[in-house]
Amino acid sequence: MTNYNDIAEFFKLFSNEGRLKIISTLATSDSTVNEIVEKSGLSQSLVSQQLKLLKNARILTSEKRGKTVTYSIYDRHILHLLKDVSEHLGEHLDE
Repeated sequence: MTNYNDIAEFFKLFSNEGRLKIISTLATSDSTVNEIVEKSGLSQSLVSQQLKLLKNARILTSEKRGKTVTYSIYDRHILHLLKDVSEHLGEHLDE
């Protein structure tokens, strides 16, 4: 049975521009925190906070190698969802 509250909570994760920038950064390549900061233009503390939230929601995953932690997209379906939303918004801009 569909739990609309769970779906609503899930979509709230995408209501933050910083989180969307992080996901977009990771869409092209796995990255460390420092690489995400450099590519996204966000502060290190903001990136760290948002990575934790996205990882807890199983949108991202991480792999530790020595002292370095590399983040990646947990499930590529997320990218399809965001692409569909982007296309939907673009269609309305053409009207």
